[in-house]
Amino acid sequence: MGITKMMWSASKNKTETKKTKVAVKPAEVRAVLDYPQQGEKITAPQYTFRAGTFGGDVELVTISINQGPWEPCRNSAGYWWYDWSGYAEGRCQAEVKARTKDGRVITSKPCKFQVALGTDGKQR
Repeated sequence: MGITKMMWSASKNKTETKKTKVAVKPAEVRAVLDYPQQGEKITAPQYTFRAGTFGGDVELVTISINQGPWEPCRNSAGYWWYDWSGYAEGRCQAEVKARTKDGRVITSKPCKFQVALGTDGKQR
């Protein structure tokens, strides 16, 4: 095989290479309400919720307690926190929502817990 034929063959192989597209899947983002835990009993007159997020660039976490308005949480020490007070006794439910910088919104599973305060608002 001559040099010209070899060069032509090599260039032909380069141009015929198939281009394949690789689909890049965005990272799965999760939002979890760490505390209170499912079924926990809150006995203090103030409580701080802790939420965790995993797998994405989260810019905001909000919390809804008893299907109320979504309130912003603060970010500190790798978690998201919400201070809660002025609540009544009874069964409660909370969930958190995380919003990533690219606009995705992820909601946690609902967490059911109970508040059990004395009539004077002190721990039992």
